[in-house]
This record gives sequence, structure tokens and C-alpha cells, in this order.
Amino acid sequence: MRQGSKPTIRDVAATAGVSLTTVSYVLSGRPGGTTRISPSTQERVHAAVRELGFVANRAARGMRRGRTDLVAIAVVDLEDGRDRALATAVAQILPRHGYQSVILLAGGWRQFMLSGGADGLILGLRGEDDGDVQALAELAGRGVAQIVISDTLQPAGFDVLAPGPGFADSPAAALASAETLAERAVALLLDRLKGKTPAGAGSQPTAT
Repeated sequence: MRQGSKPTIRDVAATAGVSLTTVSYVLSGRPGGTTRISPSTQERVHAAVRELGFVANRAARGMRRGRTDLVAIAVVDLEDGRDRALATAVAQILPRHGYQSVILLAGGWRQFMLSGGADGLILGLRGEDDGDVQALAELAGRGVAQIVISDTLQPAGFDVLAPGPGFADSPAAALASAETLAERAVALLLDRLKGKTPAGAGSQPTAT
């Protein structure tokens, strides 16, 4: 590794004394195909990662694999109890299904998603913004899985999940219904990511 340069996966492989393929399998959490990777080898790889301070380039890995294993959660304001409750609940559920989350605020999600930052989007809207609608339409045209939580927006190549009166009433009420709403949103998004049903077939019933 050149002095001052960032460590690469090749540096990790050289330090651990293993192949690039082995490092790739260990860091991705995959079992190693037909070749079993021993715990000691896995530990050598992780030790090399720690020693070198290696950080995987998720964007580059996502381009190679055709997916990022990320889901974006976009809300208006984390200081708002409703948005915070929803974002927290979704972020806790996604890892159970093999996805990590990135939380984005206000309109910041648009460029992130349009640049291919995540495989899917769960968007909590209060009101309709032309910029949001245009970005949703463009992503829908690309076939990106999107779940929009809104009382007013109609599905158009993306799915709409009505949040229900709990979210509309108060932040305190939102805390009680956040987990149910998050479970519904994640389940619907996973269906779209797996291509089980077409997106935007109709708005979903109110979450209670």
C-alpha cells in the first residue's frame, strides 16, 4: 500500500494472506460458495481490515453487484415525533431482511435516490411538493421500488400507504402506531424489490 493512500481490498487480501475472492466473501457475509471459509481465515480478514482501517466502497460494490442492499428512509423532520418514530422503527426492521438503512431529511433524498444510492425508498410525506412528485415519477420510470406514506398522494408507478389517524393526531399517538406502519411499509417494499407484484396498483388500506 502506498503511503498516504487509502487501503484497498487487495491490501486486505495481501495482509491476511488470502485471495481477493475470499476477502469478498468474508466482507459480504456470504458463505464462500462451494469452499468453506474457516473461522480462523475469517478472523484474519477482519483483523487485516481493522489493522489497515479499510472501509468498503459501498457505491462501487453496488454498481458491480447491481444492488446496494440499502433502503433509504426519507422523512421531513427528525425533531417531529412522528417522523422520528417511523424512521426508527423502519431502521430496526430492515436488518432482519438483509437490508441496511440510510435516513434522509426533507428533499435530500431526491439526489441520493436519483444517483442510485439505494435499492428502494420509504418516503414519509406531509403534503405534496412538485419536486418530490417529479423525483418519484422519474424513479418509478426506472423501476425503483418506492413506498410513499401519505394521506393525499395517489399511486403512479409507486405504492402509497395511508398512515392512519394515529399519525395525523399527535406525535404521542404516532409512537404507538409507528411499528405497525413500519412493518407494513417494509413488507410492501420487500414485495416490490422481489418483483412479486407490480408497483402502483392502488393505494393501500390505512394502517391502524
